[in-house]
Amino acid sequence: MTEQFSEPQVTDSPRPDLSVIVTVVDGGATLTRCLEALCHQVGAPPLEIIVPYDETISEVGALAEHFPTIRFLRLGALAAVGSHRGAFAQHDLYDRRRAHGLHAVNGRLIAIVEDRGRPKPDWAKEIVALHEGSDYAVVGGAVENGANSVLLWAVYFCDFGRYQPPLDETDPEYVTDVNICYKREALDAVSDLWNQKYHEPEINWALRRLGRRLYLSDRPIVVEERIPIPLTRLLAERIQWGRVFGRIRGRQTTRLKSLIWAATTPVIPAILFFRHLRRQLRKGRNIAEFVRAIPAIVILLHFWVLGECIGYCEAAVQSRR
Repeated sequence: MTEQFSEPQVTDSPRPDLSVIVTVVDGGATLTRCLEALCHQVGAPPLEIIVPYDETISEVGALAEHFPTIRFLRLGALAAVGSHRGAFAQHDLYDRRRAHGLHAVNGRLIAIVEDRGRPKPDWAKEIVALHEGSDYAVVGGAVENGANSVLLWAVYFCDFGRYQPPLDETDPEYVTDVNICYKREALDAVSDLWNQKYHEPEINWALRRLGRRLYLSDRPIVVEERIPIPLTRLLAERIQWGRVFGRIRGRQTTRLKSLIWAATTPVIPAILFFRHLRRQLRKGRNIAEFVRAIPAIVILLHFWVLGECIGYCEAAVQSRR
């Protein structure tokens, strides 16, 4: 399917300081809460908020009348009928929607958040301030947990443990796509990587290879407020999202190394668990929540690594550019 990208919106108003692309994951009340938080930023610079959506989530367009200052970017059909089901296909749609959003923005700074993450009132002010007067190509913020169940705490530790405050890290290997902001010229330098799909590890690793600086700070914060999810669906998601990561990482190296990584995956859950544990002890916070979530964390890590192994194998047999 050939995709037609939207041209940037041209207006008579000055270029906004910050464009924010919102990735729709849960939609509904979750998306509404995120958009309300973005519309009520305190001390924020001029903002452009863009919500890309396709036919699989066509109901998102109905929110336009409630948020007249937000640009709802209708994309039409990005997937064949019925082909968008499943966590892997859904992740592919997130990546395509974000690429369309990147083609449409007008701001000199370009941020990406996810509807599950509610930006704190000073989020926009802080993320712009960190870019001002610095040569950082990428600024990433912190992620706090707003869900209370043991299972969702486990998901939080697995997905966002490295982004818990306190944070003050220059040139990190990872910056999460739920709280990230680029200088426009940095993104333009690697535009071939996000022309069709946005994968933040691939883009951030490419910028590091170009000598561009990344930075993690706990000043711009989003609060992850994920809705409850059945365990079976969550485990399927772990496999498929691990598969996405394995594919992306595997494509960065040789076929042989991808296969070696796949062969070593049986030991990775233990390595990841002790890495998470060490991080929590070092940060000195949420220790009790971590201990209660240990059984769920171990299960989630095993299913993620299974997907990662599949992704490495797929990367090894894929054609290379």
